[in-house]
Amino acid sequence: MLAVNTLVGAVLVVSAYDLKDRVLGWISWLGGAIVGGFVGWVVLPEFIATTPAAGQRLVLAGAAVLVGTVLGRVLIPLAARFAVSIAAFVFATLAVLVLTAGESLLRRFHDPEASGLDAVAVDAAVESSLLSQPEFQQFLLVAVLVGAVAGLLAMRHYDYIITLSLVALGAGLVATTVPVWQAVVAGEPVAFVEQASLSNAAFAAVFVAGIAVQYARHSGSGSGGNDVLA
Repeated sequence: MLAVNTLVGAVLVVSAYDLKDRVLGWISWLGGAIVGGFVGWVVLPEFIATTPAAGQRLVLAGAAVLVGTVLGRVLIPLAARFAVSIAAFVFATLAVLVLTAGESLLRRFHDPEASGLDAVAVDAAVESSLLSQPEFQQFLLVAVLVGAVAGLLAMRHYDYIITLSLVALGAGLVATTVPVWQAVVAGEPVAFVEQASLSNAAFAAVFVAGIAVQYARHSGSGSGGNDVLA
């Protein structure tokens, strides 16, 4: 387990850009198969007048798995691309709103003496008709424009975002094994589940190293082509 986690993490850190399409393909096949199997085994029998026998249900689930696998391979990459773009739009829009209008909104609708949901004056926010106020409309317009640009950039640089995600995943796997490797080197008893924990310093170091490796390998120093980080 320790060696496998370390090896998988190291491979992702070193080869994230090369593996991005393959990993997304595996996720697409597997995700489509799982959804198809669930639909065929659980959902479709509910729409059949007579309860199918175990053999019939198995055949139905198998056919649904095949269909789901093909559809997943086609649709999941598209959904992932749009999900990345939408996430970038939402986070950028919220970030701009917080940076521009956040402090004034906090003063008006936040009660520092309360806690949880009670700290937010929901009724006052609704009654204030924020959307009808010209000042807030300007902030909102700027935030939406910035969010739209961020969404377009995320879609354009989708491959790089997936690469960074894989590097982060690999760095997380490697960083999680660091305390266990320290126990192995010290000659202490090894209990992977209990000892495995994320080392923030190791994660940051491995993540930065992974980005440096990807840039060094795909920085456009070759003869050309689309497979470059430039």
